Amino acid sequence: LAIKGCIRCHKKLALEEERKDEYLKAIHHRNRIYQLLHTNKRTIPACQQLIMIAFLYGQLEQYKESADVLSDAIRRLFQGVQSFDLMPKDRISLLIRCYHMRAICYAKQQLWNKAFEQYDEALPLIAREEGMNSRDYNSALIHKSALLVTTGDYATALTTVNQYFKNVKDSLTVRQGLQLVDDGDHIMALDTLAAAHLKL
Repeated sequence: LAIKGCIRCHKKLALEEERKDEYLKAIHHRNRIYQLLHTNKRTIPACQQLIMIAFLYGQLEQYKESADVLSDAIRRLFQGVQSFDLMPKDRISLLIRCYHMRAICYAKQQLWNKAFEQYDEALPLIAREEGMNSRDYNSALIHKSALLVTTGDYATALTTVNQYFKNVKDSLTVRQGLQLVDDGDHIMALDTLAAAHLKL
């Protein structure tokens, strides 16, 4: 009970600091929450805190620190798991999020190969768990295609972004009048398509 109360208190303080954009102070509180959860072997909540800490470092544009925290989260998610096929489902969604966020961190640091590795890890995972017409899969696909344009691989970028537009065409979600991804991602896909065509 004492530990639960301590976690609640730090969570409340973290949220207050986040509302004030005091991200370093919020990170301090979330680190304490993580330590308490880690000590009590609560893997999922502990990794959720690490992901939140990584997000806060991203808000501070400290992308190396963010990527390092995400690497810790990935290592922890694999603890006690002998093979990926035996990984509990509730860990897989967090793993996907870690790969996607770490790809963005590496891209921000211009570590292109590392960023591509993250998308190559994440996309098959998302396809298996959520399907190729899922929001997460297509968002990752668009971000990867934009990164390919940035690195000058226009032909692969075009192939990749065209897969998104094919998914849009085939999607029941779109036929029902809903979007496959949010507006920002869709605009990024259109810009990527235009840029790749322009360079080819």
